[in-house]
Amino acid sequence: MNIKLSDFDAILFDLDGTIYWGTELIPGANDTIAFFRNNGKKVFFTTNNSTKRREQIYEKLNKMGVDAQYDEVLTSGYVAADYAKRNNMKDIHIFGSADLIHEFKDMGVDVNQEEDAENLLIGYDPGMTYEDLVKAVRVAMNCKTIMACNREKIFAGQGAKPFPGCGAMTAPVEWCSGRTADIIIGKPNTMLVDFLKSAYGIEPSRALVIGDTYESDVAMAKNAGCLSICISPNEYDDTVNVRAIKDIPGLFA
Repeated sequence: MNIKLSDFDAILFDLDGTIYWGTELIPGANDTIAFFRNNGKKVFFTTNNSTKRREQIYEKLNKMGVDAQYDEVLTSGYVAADYAKRNNMKDIHIFGSADLIHEFKDMGVDVNQEEDAENLLIGYDPGMTYEDLVKAVRVAMNCKTIMACNREKIFAGQGAKPFPGCGAMTAPVEWCSGRTADIIIGKPNTMLVDFLKSAYGIEPSRALVIGDTYESDVAMAKNAGCLSICISPNEYDDTVNVRAIKDIPGLFA
């Protein structure tokens, strides 16, 4: 499978495991971003991580020296809040981080952290407690709609080590309540790509997704009709594969 620069107009970079590992910038990330910018491509940063607000991810990127603009940053939490607002969803219990709750309130979405909430959103939260899980399960048993930021099992965090993802929050709520999330916002669903098309006119067929996880990044690209490059030591027959982000410009030499 060959990809040419003329095949696409926009790059959708994953963040965790692609641009950085925790607080560590991955070697070659900035050079790769600059390569695409210098070739006239639009750049976006997309992540399943819902622990931080869009603004915080933007600030993190800039502090790490990454050339990023605020409007180029897209998180599953922000897209979830946008989806809830556009669909007039109210009375939402958020099983997630304080910053995810803040994101929803900033968007003017009605949040209810009690057990009688009509809807539930599940987001990634490494600081969750058993009490938080109890509330989420009770809401899930009786609410109208369950949304999840994603079901990602593992992401590459600090030191490139694997950490449990949002799936560690989504799975127990689904299992204990006997229900399955009605709406999945993040990868491998296509809502991040759909948002970019709606907000910025990015056609999926003219977008290139670059990520480190086949099950989320590449699967989203396939589901949306995007091209993709997977940064992984594993070989896949149906996608372009490299071992490091710094190797990507070499594909177009």
